[in-house]
Amino acid sequence: MTAKSKKTKLKKKRARPGKVDRIYAAIEDDLFAPEEKKAGGEARWSRPRKKRISLRVDMEILDWFQSKGPGYQTRINRILRTVMAEGKKRELRK
Repeated sequence: MTAKSKKTKLKKKRARPGKVDRIYAAIEDDLFAPEEKKAGGEARWSRPRKKRISLRVDMEILDWFQSKGPGYQTRINRILRTVMAEGKKRELRK
């Protein structure tokens, strides 16, 4: 098998909708929406500072985020921020 046919086979495999895609389709619309469309988006000058880190994630997770197109790191950051905000809300309720 040539390198080109391996790449083509891998792309076809990634393109197939899986169980995860069906389960989380509604959540994706909100999480992956551009910031401009979301209410209360941060102004360009008040964005939080960012720090470069090295983070190890499962290959399956990385492949899934990358299959959604460019900007996968931004999407991962947005999801982590949402989880952080929910955690803070839970802490305040206690």
